[in-house]
Amino acid sequence: MSFAKDLPSHTDLVLQRLLFTLQANAALSRGLFCVLLVWAVWRCWKFTIYPKLHPDEPKELPYLIPVLGHGPAFFKDSNGLLARARQHFSNTNEPFALTAFGHTFYVVTHARHSAEVYKNTESLSFEEFVQTLMRVNGSDEETIRTIYSPASAHKPGFPNPEGLSVGVLVQRMHVHQLHPGDSMFVLQNKARDWINRKLSLEGLAKECKYSTSPSSTRVEVPLYEWTSDYFVRLGQYIYFGDVLDHVDPHYPDAYIIFDELIWKMLYQYPNYLCRDMTAPRDHMIASLKRYYQLPPDERRGQAAWIINAMEDEMRAIGVDNDNLAIIVFHLYFAINTNARKTSFWMLTHLMRNPEYMAAFRAETAPAFRGNELVDISHIQDATKCPTVDAIWHETLRTSGWAASVRLATRDVVIGGKLMRQGNRVMVPHRLLHFDETVFGEDTASWRPQRWLDTEEGRKLPSSPSWRPFGGGRTKCSGRFLAKFVVTAFVATLLRRFDIEAIGEPPMPEPDVGRPVLGIISVKEGQDYRVAITERKNGDVDA
Repeated sequence: MSFAKDLPSHTDLVLQRLLFTLQANAALSRGLFCVLLVWAVWRCWKFTIYPKLHPDEPKELPYLIPVLGHGPAFFKDSNGLLARARQHFSNTNEPFALTAFGHTFYVVTHARHSAEVYKNTESLSFEEFVQTLMRVNGSDEETIRTIYSPASAHKPGFPNPEGLSVGVLVQRMHVHQLHPGDSMFVLQNKARDWINRKLSLEGLAKECKYSTSPSSTRVEVPLYEWTSDYFVRLGQYIYFGDVLDHVDPHYPDAYIIFDELIWKMLYQYPNYLCRDMTAPRDHMIASLKRYYQLPPDERRGQAAWIINAMEDEMRAIGVDNDNLAIIVFHLYFAINTNARKTSFWMLTHLMRNPEYMAAFRAETAPAFRGNELVDISHIQDATKCPTVDAIWHETLRTSGWAASVRLATRDVVIGGKLMRQGNRVMVPHRLLHFDETVFGEDTASWRPQRWLDTEEGRKLPSSPSWRPFGGGRTKCSGRFLAKFVVTAFVATLLRRFDIEAIGEPPMPEPDVGRPVLGIISVKEGQDYRVAITERKNGDVDA
């Protein structure tokens, strides 16, 4: 008996498979059509209908993928994205919105509107950013609540008539330490003595593992590595004396590794994706904990007033060593993240512009007795050193990369636009600094003369478009000390030595893809070696 007639033929199988394929394709097509329909409805609502219904809110830069938004472009070059967004909105300077990885940012690009952001401390919170960093770096919730709860107006210690939280009060304390006056004078003297003592060919040859010495009068170093190492050690000495170095001689090395990867902390990468950043961070926090475990009489005598005063305020409200180390760790990178980079960019530009290098030497010469820096006020006086002042401002303008970010704790109107609670408000400083209507043509070029040429140029430091240190209550309190240490270092270096690039390296490229807290880093692999040689006696100004 045969069953062949009951089995499907080859033709039947082909037809069945074809029918199944057509049905599957039809289902897939219906699915794709539904997805596209939903996407089209979403996009029409998001970028056409909603803006018409809510003209009082900032217009949003359109994007294609709801979950990602402009996240990848923001990661690649946040300032480039913001510049393209402003151009998309016809450079009207109205606040606009953009979304990155589910977070909405309101971007404020007009100087007058940025002033509104800095003044509004009731609806726009900076403390939320600080508290987020504390959580990311290991502070527990109870400590954060304690630090940011209102403190008594009559407490002992630093005056607190407004009843501020200790977290906010510490900002006031740092201002007290770092604004011009007796308190900052102490730190300036420490910096001057360090520079006078440490800036020598012998010191470079002996202490810098990355240096080479072709002769007794010449040392070669990679410039970015050297300025980073020098300024982190200088900043650490100003605030902690030699004690932290004795606790952990490798602390500056760990910090520099961390600081080059700090963008992963700012973007809140999960720990398993950023062990290269968390390892040096954890190392530094552990070393600070050991620092605070030392008997007070072994460390407080060398520490700056702010370090001891912060400890007193934190211990008074019950903060333990673990959390105190995290808090001071944040202060450490605020101290050291920018001067090392600013000095690198300044020296790089000066080597390419010998006329400005000569002017720098000439204007700062009266601050020296022989090769010793003695007058710490002369270099800071813009009337005595106008070109130095212009070089400082122009270097900050071209190399600044940070933005001020606030959390809207309630609905708020900025620049005539309603910004919703829970979203972030951003003031991108670089867009302000590259505004040709304010800073003149060719803003991409380093040209200090733009600060000196005209009456308008001489007024630029007081322009509301000039925001290298942020603004408002959170304006960087270290700006005066930063200018002193950078210009004093460069003046002393140029007084004692000649410096030139080895070979003909191109201008280093800034690393535009990584967010930073101030001055931009150099692209990896873009450092280059410089030769530092003793100046002849006849070259030293009397």
